[in-house]
Parts: sequence; structure tokens; C-alpha cells
Amino acid sequence: MRPDKQQIYCGLLYFTTGHKQVLGAKNKGMAYIYVMHPKNRLRELRKRAGLTQADLARQSGVSQPAISQLENDERPLTIDWMRTFARVFGVSTADLLDDADNPYRLDQEEAELIRNFRLAQAHQREMLKRVAEPLPEYGAGNVQPLRSKR
Repeated sequence: MRPDKQQIYCGLLYFTTGHKQVLGAKNKGMAYIYVMHPKNRLRELRKRAGLTQADLARQSGVSQPAISQLENDERPLTIDWMRTFARVFGVSTADLLDDADNPYRLDQEEAELIRNFRLAQAHQREMLKRVAEPLPEYGAGNVQPLRSKR
């Protein structure tokens, strides 16, 4: 990036600002903004599902060229499209965001645990809650070796 440009993060859009010299223009230092779209995981989720862009287009109702543009970060992934793709893939809308924009995204194992918890009956949920209660105190770096009782 040139020194006369500045990148600003604003919500779900990245802006690069700078000054452009326009030959013959009265205002030689015109300000301009490039809109850069944040990375998304659309391609990753589509491939994981074993779908082609054409398959995803049929299932989602979004055109194949639009899907290609979204995957190549040439077009912004709107919340409406996120909802559509999330339904197709069976994920949350936040799961379509790149890790930089969604650092608390669950991995597959964590998501499976939560799905199983939600499907469990009430008494099974209570059992799981009791098992999970003491876990935070044994977080990273806090695990103490078990001592045998004599």
C-alpha cells in the first residue's frame, strides 16, 4: 500500500482512502475510496459440502456468476445472501465470515457437541451440564496432576 493511503475497518467493509492526482483537473488532490470486501468462507463451505458453483446456484437461487464473484471477493456478501447460504450449508450466518472477522467461530467438533446438546432430552442436558461445570477451573495452564489417596 502506498504511504498516501490508509486502510480503515468499518463494520463489514474495509475502505482504502487516498488522494489521486488527476491530470488537467482544477483539484489535483481528489480524495477517493476503494471499497474492499472482507474475506468469506463461501468457497470452503461449498467444497466441504461437495457442491459445484452450479449446484449451489440451484440450491440457493443465487446465480453462478454471482457466487463466483462472492468467492473471489469481487462482490460483497450481504446479510441476505449469508442467510440464504447458511440455510443451504446448515450453518450460522457468522460461519460464512473469515476467521479474522469471526474469531470465536466453532470448529466442527464444537458445533457437533452443541447440536447434540440441543437434540438431547431435558434429563440428558442436565447430566451434560453437571459434567461440564468443573471444566473452566481446569482451563489451559490450570490442570493439576491427580494425586492418589493413601
